[in-house]
Amino acid sequence: MKKVKVLRHTRSLEGLRTRPTTTTDRFKQTVPAKASRNIRQGHLVQAMRGINHIEWEPWEQTVNQTQRATDRQRLSQSNRFYDALDTAHQMVQAVRTREEELQAVNEEMEASNEELQATNEEMEATNEELHATSEELTQAGAYARSLIEASLDTLVTIGLDGNITDINSETERITGRTREELVGTDFSDYFTDPETARAAYQKAFKGGAVRDCLLELRHADGHVTPALYNASVYRDESGKVLGVFAVARDVTQQQRTAEELQTTLDRLKGSAQLMQAGKMGALGTMTAGIAHELNNPMMGLLNFVQYCLKHTSPDDKRYTVLKDAESETKRCSDIVQNLLTFSRMEQEGEEEYHKVSCTKILGRVLKLLSYRFEKENVLLTQHTAKGTPAIWMKENNIQQVIFNLINNTLDSVNTTEKKEVHVDIRPEGKFVELSVADTGCGIAPENLEKIFEPFFTTKPVGEGTGLGLSICHSIVESHGGEITCESDIKKGTTIRVLLPMEKRQEERK
Repeated sequence: MKKVKVLRHTRSLEGLRTRPTTTTDRFKQTVPAKASRNIRQGHLVQAMRGINHIEWEPWEQTVNQTQRATDRQRLSQSNRFYDALDTAHQMVQAVRTREEELQAVNEEMEASNEELQATNEEMEATNEELHATSEELTQAGAYARSLIEASLDTLVTIGLDGNITDINSETERITGRTREELVGTDFSDYFTDPETARAAYQKAFKGGAVRDCLLELRHADGHVTPALYNASVYRDESGKVLGVFAVARDVTQQQRTAEELQTTLDRLKGSAQLMQAGKMGALGTMTAGIAHELNNPMMGLLNFVQYCLKHTSPDDKRYTVLKDAESETKRCSDIVQNLLTFSRMEQEGEEEYHKVSCTKILGRVLKLLSYRFEKENVLLTQHTAKGTPAIWMKENNIQQVIFNLINNTLDSVNTTEKKEVHVDIRPEGKFVELSVADTGCGIAPENLEKIFEPFFTTKPVGEGTGLGLSICHSIVESHGGEITCESDIKKGTTIRVLLPMEKRQEERK
């Protein structure tokens, strides 16, 4: 209840009390109390008479002042009452509001308690799961660690800074240092060639992996262990590179085995060479005898055929027969000459070594074979690398090699549509490499190992002796060089000859 309403009500009461609403009320306000009693007692006439003698105005003022004082006192009391009542009402409202708030808080607390209870239950379940997972991870970690430690290979993890982050027990054994000594140190510090080791793991960081990198680990006591390293980067779940995982295998035993095998192969090769030399020597001696026996009759036959041709008219039918006889006789003579060349190679001719340019000899051979290039429409390309030096050689023998190789390529491309021959001369370390490549029909893989054997040929019967490449092989080996052949069916053949720049040691003596 508001105070202003009380005041409005009080003023209304005061007005009702001071304002006459009926005739009787107006009369009571204007008639003195004695006259009023007389009137009520029936002395109306006396009362009327006495009216003229009453001082109405002072009496009215006194009554009004008394009444107003009483009203003010009552109004003041009413106001205090209503103030107290309003205050009490406000307090009651505040209490009720507080009770409602407390009730809401209690409800919220009860709901929160329920949520907390549910959360606690979930947390307990999660804790149980985490505990189980932790146990599984611990077991998995222990298992993984046991596998790492069981490895017979050296295992090392390298951080982005190049320092070791972890190792296994094999690394401790092969380096002679403990895990505490190695972790945190530079990986490359434990190799005989630190720069190569550093370049290896840096290559892994850049390219993702490095394979078969041979390094030498240095033991704490000074001895060295050869190890073959393979390394790759490892990443986190986001793909960020964390480091390099390197695996090294001790190859000491493998190197020893390889050295023993090489020694055995060298011995076998030496034995084979001796056997081959003996065989070829005997073959050369026999070939020389046969060639000498055939040479004189063959030359006589050739001279006779040529004499007959000279005295026979081209219109004569016998002229064609004589030309065929001349051609076949020349081919037989060439065979005899090849046999003589082969026998001389096996019996070591008397020609001395000289320092000669391979380019000079090549030019001489190409001049001799120019008629074939033009007649058979073969495209020739040649290239000599700048700075290619002259080499020690038996000039006539090397000329024979180059002649035979190029002549064979012309035979090879003769049956193909694309007729090309390419000759290249360039330095190759301590050697000069001569390569002759063609676009011929190629050589079958099963025949590649046989092409340097005497009397082996892939040409049709009657078109080759099988001595050309064999002679080339003997000449090149006698110079301390090497001859190899690569071929692809229907694409062509490339023969490479390596001739040493310096004279053979035995020739210097």
